[in-house]
Amino acid sequence: MPRFLFPTFLVLLISVLGCGGGESGETASEAAPDVAGRLDAGLRVLTFDTAASGAVYRIYRGDYIRCELSSGEPFVLEVPDLGVSKAFPPGEDEKAYVKVPDAGRFPFTAGDVQGIIEAIDYQADAYREVSSADAAAFIENLEPVILDVRTEREFNGGHLPAARLVPVQVLKGRLAELMPLREQPLLIYCRTGNRSTVAAKMLVDAGFTNVVNMRRGIAEWQREGRPVVK
Repeated sequence: MPRFLFPTFLVLLISVLGCGGGESGETASEAAPDVAGRLDAGLRVLTFDTAASGAVYRIYRGDYIRCELSSGEPFVLEVPDLGVSKAFPPGEDEKAYVKVPDAGRFPFTAGDVQGIIEAIDYQADAYREVSSADAAAFIENLEPVILDVRTEREFNGGHLPAARLVPVQVLKGRLAELMPLREQPLLIYCRTGNRSTVAAKMLVDAGFTNVVNMRRGIAEWQREGRPVVK
């Protein structure tokens, strides 16, 4: 084993071996904080209560959110700190979501409703985030299953060697197919680490025990000169 990889490999090996549940027997889902909304095709759907202005809606950093009012009325979502001003429901050919790439508290207005979107980092015993350098060492030393959760078009434009395409939008429907891999080390990535965070949570909640997320995605991997295949 190359000497320069040993410290990284040791840290990752300890992380992977420690990915099981704690002594309390608490699962990742049981330990998770209260998070608003529901997941639908990879998007977190937030329903803003028109009778509860000032409420805090907690989500995970990296979530793509689709918003609606409890009244069902159309509205414009304004999140100044994220540079967001978007109509819901969106117009034809417009994206149906807003991305929340960073952790923090973000005041918003949705029509006459005011509140705060609080984005927190996802944490679980079965989950780790790594840089692209650590991901490369992880691949070399432990040969994990590699999942690319981007779109087919993105995948065809270049992906990690040996990666398997499972877009986050269809991941829920393909969990049964992936279940035989739930005890294996699994490296997951997208373009910049947001969709992969969403996908990682879905896998951990489904019982996967060794999920490693490449935090800044294939963008960092390519920026640092690591190989992709088409």
